[in-house]
Amino acid sequence: MEFIFEVIDWIGEAFKAFIGGFARLFLASLLLWMVSLVFLLFRELFRPGDLNFKEYFKDVWKFFKLSFEVVAYGALVIAPILIFRSDDTMTYGMVWVASMILSFVFLYIRKQARGAKRKENSFRYHRFK
Repeated sequence: MEFIFEVIDWIGEAFKAFIGGFARLFLASLLLWMVSLVFLLFRELFRPGDLNFKEYFKDVWKFFKLSFEVVAYGALVIAPILIFRSDDTMTYGMVWVASMILSFVFLYIRKQARGAKRKENSFRYHRFK
């Protein structure tokens, strides 16, 4: 009976570390995005001419997506190093698992979006629409 309680405790700790891994990646992505917003703001301030809000918000959205992708791909490299250098292997192992899941999702989205762009630019799409 005591074995069952140990397994339940281990599952609870693993699930908490798994959710914590996603939270760490999310917070790192938001931090990187905030730094890129400061960069974008200074770039727009020192650009000659009027402020074009449409282009500015398009760049903000692009940097938002890019920050999440960069953190997910970067964690694939950094998390194994942290696993071997730290005593808290479960936390960084779950960060690594979360980064793998997010990397697969981002690669799938990028592949689907590239296919949609090709379809819209193709001759058949415009001819038979």
